Amino acid sequence: MFTIRRKDIAFIFIFICLYSLCYCFLTYTGKQEKYHELSNELYTNHHAVLITKKDNSELIKQISKSNYRVFLEYNNSYRLLLENKGNWSPPIVSGSFFTKNDVENKAVVGKEMQKYIEEVKGKKYISFQGENYEVSGIMGASFASSIDYLILLNNPIKNQIDDNTKIIIDSDNKSIVTDITNSLIEKDPTISPIKSAQKGLSRTANIPFIYQLLIFEFYLLMLISIITFIRYWYEKEKKTIYVLFLLGIPKKRINIHLFLKILLNVVVSGALTVIIFLIFGFESTISFNQMILIIILFLTSAWTFLGVFLWSNNSNRGVVTK
Repeated sequence: MFTIRRKDIAFIFIFICLYSLCYCFLTYTGKQEKYHELSNELYTNHHAVLITKKDNSELIKQISKSNYRVFLEYNNSYRLLLENKGNWSPPIVSGSFFTKNDVENKAVVGKEMQKYIEEVKGKKYISFQGENYEVSGIMGASFASSIDYLILLNNPIKNQIDDNTKIIIDSDNKSIVTDITNSLIEKDPTISPIKSAQKGLSRTANIPFIYQLLIFEFYLLMLISIITFIRYWYEKEKKTIYVLFLLGIPKKRINIHLFLKILLNVVVSGALTVIIFLIFGFESTISFNQMILIIILFLTSAWTFLGVFLWSNNSNRGVVTK
């Protein structure tokens, strides 16, 4: 019953096209988020800005969340990466970014700030408020951006908290930013939020409604495409279903066969698409886990619509009965 036929090859080809379109769109949206972040000085467009007059480093380190980052912004150029829960890092041109094992003072410098680097005994350093920081990497994109003029530090400056110091809470998830902000304000009344100043694309191209509408329309198009093709495939399989039923094969076994065939075709097409993306090295901002999640969503959608078509056909026509 699991012979590969022309219809199965067509099924796999169509789903490879749908997977590729979905992966390319996710790559596009991921790049847009990165462009916003680069032009907004490494912050997403939903970051929160807090001010305080005392050192709250220990309080911030008690946050029980994941996938977030906390910056202390000393001035327009220097900032401290106080917490980095996740795999976040800026684009690195050379060298390396901070690691969790770094205990010595380290700095990552923007491309345009290399003129402030001093070399001592073969090592490169940059100084801030009397403290020397070894330069571990140079950050910057393939194009000019605001991060070219920034310097990231990995250890705090002692007694550097003043009225100009800002605490920046950021994450790829807006709800995490909101939860952390509310938690800090509740635990310490001296912390107060201020309005963040959006820069770069977050300010000049801030059209959230149109952008969200674009995303909604794309996923609606993908859903309609899956429904249309599964319906077409089901209609092509009807003759086979009727023949199997007339041969005395139970309806339950026929239905299981259809679901297993869709499982095989969807998984094979998804695996081939992932292999194509990996072999040809397409630049992508989506992870392997996201690719697997898309395959699972496609499979779930295909199974759901097949179940609806089977139920509708049995209810309206009464052809395939127990």
